[in-house]
Amino acid sequence: MSIYVMSDIHGCYSAFMKMLEKIDFSDDDKLIIAGDIIDRGGENFEMLEWLENKPPNIEVLMGNHEYDFTFGNVPWALEFIDPYDQEAGFKGVEIDPYYDQYGTVRELIEKGVTPGRLAYWAQLIRRFPYYRIITINGKRYIIVHASYVSEEKYRRLNGTLEGITDYYIWNRDAFFYDEGKGDTIIFGHTPTIFDKEYFADGKVYRVKFQGNTYIDIDCGYVYKDNYPRANLAAIRLDDEKIIYLD
Repeated sequence: MSIYVMSDIHGCYSAFMKMLEKIDFSDDDKLIIAGDIIDRGGENFEMLEWLENKPPNIEVLMGNHEYDFTFGNVPWALEFIDPYDQEAGFKGVEIDPYYDQYGTVRELIEKGVTPGRLAYWAQLIRRFPYYRIITINGKRYIIVHASYVSEEKYRRLNGTLEGITDYYIWNRDAFFYDEGKGDTIIFGHTPTIFDKEYFADGKVYRVKFQGNTYIDIDCGYVYKDNYPRANLAAIRLDDEKIIYLD
């Protein structure tokens, strides 16, 4: 049995399937996907269809794109769809760019996805946890989409827990976690192909900081047409081996 972590598949369903083949993923293994399985890519329908019958040994965490889809894009779209219209089209409304800015909902509707199925997918996504903490061989791993902060530290800084989920799905300062815990925080959200804080030219970014280890596994695969060095990565927690699709 092996435990893997991936992140930011972004509608690249075919690449995701190839990665499962490459790591020889089996029913005895476990995979945690650290959010953003949809948007940007061209196979969102396939990704959401897969979600309906997702194997029990694969867990998906909440990413900012899932959050927008289930709490913003779908409820907004359902207001403008006639559930009795067989074509389930928008009623000639002007699209607000704040919602469905990646065109995913419109793409799904054009493929014949019904309002009921949209609502069902949103319901499934609402159940996604924001993070997972697991211990392997005495080492603690925190898996999250964007960044993690302990509730204790957040309370010290803010007094309450209101807004803490923004750190899990939006915050790009991954090094916000408590100092000196000796944990390994695995996250995505910020592609390592861009010349920013986590730049690693399409490889996994890894750094030790104030007693913790931080690993960014979003290698920006969805941008591969424009950034040939972009990649899809998985980390096997048993030995922290990195596997790349390309």
